[in-house]
Amino acid sequence: MVAMKLTLVACLALAVLACTDPFSFDPGDPTKPDPPAPPKLVAPTDSWMSDSYAYPQDVDFGWQAIPGAQFYQIEVYRDSLLRGEYLRYSNQRVAQPTLSAPFSGCGLYYWRVRAASKNWNNYTDWSSPFRFSLPNPAK
Repeated sequence: MVAMKLTLVACLALAVLACTDPFSFDPGDPTKPDPPAPPKLVAPTDSWMSDSYAYPQDVDFGWQAIPGAQFYQIEVYRDSLLRGEYLRYSNQRVAQPTLSAPFSGCGLYYWRVRAASKNWNNYTDWSSPFRFSLPNPAK
Protein backbone atom coordinates (compact mmCIF):
# COMPACT_ATOMS: atom_id res chain seq x y z
CA MET A 1 0.00 0.00 0.00
CA VAL A 2 2.82 2.43 0.87
CA ALA A 3 4.63 1.54 -2.36
CA MET A 4 1.44 2.24 -4.31
CA LYS A 5 1.06 5.67 -2.65
CA LEU A 6 4.70 6.51 -3.35
CA THR A 7 4.26 5.48 -6.98
CA LEU A 8 1.15 7.65 -7.27
CA VAL A 9 2.97 10.63 -5.69
CA ALA A 10 5.93 10.14 -8.03
CA CYS A 11 3.63 10.00 -11.08
CA LEU A 12 1.80 13.15 -10.00
CA ALA A 13 5.09 14.96 -9.39
CA LEU A 14 6.31 14.01 -12.88
CA ALA A 15 3.04 15.16 -14.42
CA VAL A 16 3.19 18.52 -12.63
CA LEU A 17 6.84 19.07 -13.59
CA ALA A 18 6.10 18.22 -17.23
CA CYS A 19 3.25 20.74 -17.49
CA THR A 20 3.90 24.22 -18.77
CA ASP A 21 2.10 27.28 -17.55
CA PRO A 22 -1.48 26.88 -18.86
CA PHE A 23 -1.90 30.65 -18.92
CA SER A 24 1.08 31.12 -21.26
CA PHE A 25 -0.65 29.42 -24.20
CA ASP A 26 -1.98 31.88 -26.74
CA PRO A 27 -4.14 30.18 -29.38
CA GLY A 28 -4.18 33.30 -31.52
CA ASP A 29 -6.69 36.02 -32.01
CA PRO A 30 -9.53 34.90 -34.31
CA THR A 31 -10.26 38.54 -35.16
CA LYS A 32 -6.86 38.89 -36.87
CA PRO A 33 -6.28 37.62 -40.39
CA ASP A 34 -4.43 34.41 -41.08
CA PRO A 35 -0.83 34.95 -42.16
CA PRO A 36 0.15 35.06 -45.83
CA ALA A 37 2.08 32.33 -47.64
CA PRO A 38 5.63 31.65 -46.44
CA PRO A 39 8.57 33.62 -47.82
CA LYS A 40 10.14 32.45 -51.08
CA LEU A 41 13.84 31.77 -50.72
CA VAL A 42 16.13 33.63 -53.13
CA ALA A 43 19.78 33.15 -52.11
CA PRO A 44 21.63 30.95 -51.81
CA THR A 45 19.68 29.14 -54.48
CA ASP A 46 18.74 25.52 -53.99
CA SER A 47 21.78 23.24 -54.47
CA TRP A 48 24.21 26.20 -54.53
CA MET A 49 27.84 25.35 -53.79
CA SER A 50 30.37 27.87 -52.58
CA ASP A 51 33.59 28.21 -54.55
CA SER A 52 35.53 29.51 -51.55
CA TYR A 53 37.70 27.23 -49.44
CA ALA A 54 38.37 29.81 -46.73
CA TYR A 55 36.79 29.30 -43.31
CA PRO A 56 34.98 30.66 -41.46
CA GLN A 57 32.88 31.48 -44.49
CA ASP A 58 30.06 34.02 -44.60
CA VAL A 59 26.92 32.87 -46.40
CA ASP A 60 24.52 35.57 -47.62
CA PHE A 61 20.85 34.61 -47.25
CA GLY A 62 17.97 36.38 -48.95
CA TRP A 63 14.23 35.84 -49.40
CA GLN A 64 11.27 37.74 -50.75
CA ALA A 65 9.83 40.23 -48.29
CA ILE A 66 6.35 39.53 -46.95
CA PRO A 67 4.15 42.66 -46.80
CA GLY A 68 3.34 43.46 -43.19
CA ALA A 69 6.03 41.20 -41.70
CA GLN A 70 7.64 42.67 -38.60
CA PHE A 71 10.46 40.14 -38.43
CA TYR A 72 11.65 36.85 -39.87
CA GLN A 73 13.03 33.68 -38.37
CA ILE A 74 15.76 31.70 -40.14
CA GLU A 75 17.08 28.25 -39.32
CA VAL A 76 19.99 26.33 -40.88
CA TYR A 77 20.43 22.60 -40.33
CA ARG A 78 22.99 19.91 -41.22
CA ASP A 79 20.15 17.43 -41.81
CA SER A 80 17.51 17.28 -44.55
CA LEU A 81 14.85 16.29 -42.00
CA LEU A 82 15.49 19.54 -40.07
CA ARG A 83 15.89 17.74 -36.75
CA GLY A 84 16.72 19.93 -33.76
CA GLU A 85 19.96 18.20 -32.87
CA TYR A 86 21.34 19.22 -36.29
CA LEU A 87 20.42 22.90 -35.99
CA ARG A 88 23.59 24.86 -36.79
CA TYR A 89 22.31 28.43 -36.99
CA SER A 90 19.17 30.20 -35.81
CA ASN A 91 18.14 33.83 -35.69
CA GLN A 92 14.65 34.49 -34.36
CA ARG A 93 14.40 38.26 -34.95
CA VAL A 94 15.71 39.23 -38.39
CA ALA A 95 14.36 42.67 -39.31
CA GLN A 96 15.10 42.61 -43.06
CA PRO A 97 14.74 39.83 -45.68
CA THR A 98 18.52 39.43 -45.88
CA LEU A 99 21.17 38.12 -43.53
CA SER A 100 24.82 37.11 -43.58
CA ALA A 101 25.98 34.34 -41.24
CA PRO A 102 29.38 32.70 -40.67
CA PHE A 103 29.90 28.94 -41.07
CA SER A 104 33.05 27.10 -40.06
CA GLY A 105 32.36 23.60 -41.34
CA CYS A 106 32.18 22.10 -44.80
CA GLY A 107 29.27 19.93 -45.96
CA LEU A 108 25.59 20.12 -46.82
CA TYR A 109 23.28 22.61 -45.11
CA TYR A 110 19.50 23.11 -45.30
CA TRP A 111 17.85 26.44 -44.58
CA ARG A 112 14.32 27.80 -44.17
CA VAL A 113 12.56 31.04 -43.19
CA ARG A 114 9.18 32.16 -41.83
CA ALA A 115 7.67 35.58 -41.16
CA ALA A 116 5.87 37.02 -38.15
CA SER A 117 3.65 39.99 -37.42
CA LYS A 118 1.52 40.94 -34.44
CA ASN A 119 -1.14 41.88 -37.00
CA TRP A 120 -1.62 38.23 -38.04
CA ASN A 121 -3.19 35.35 -36.20
CA ASN A 122 0.08 33.38 -36.29
CA TYR A 123 3.46 32.99 -38.02
CA THR A 124 3.56 32.09 -41.69
CA ASP A 125 4.39 28.49 -42.46
CA TRP A 126 8.07 27.70 -42.87
CA SER A 127 9.38 28.03 -46.41
CA SER A 128 10.30 24.86 -48.24
CA PRO A 129 13.96 24.27 -47.37
CA PHE A 130 16.80 24.94 -49.80
CA ARG A 131 20.15 23.23 -49.53
CA PHE A 132 23.62 24.58 -50.07
CA SER A 133 27.08 23.15 -49.64
CA LEU A 134 30.42 24.42 -48.47
CA PRO A 135 33.48 22.66 -49.91
CA ASN A 136 35.98 20.59 -47.99
CA PRO A 137 39.26 22.55 -47.89
CA ALA A 138 41.26 19.31 -47.52
CA LYS A 139 40.32 18.06 -50.99
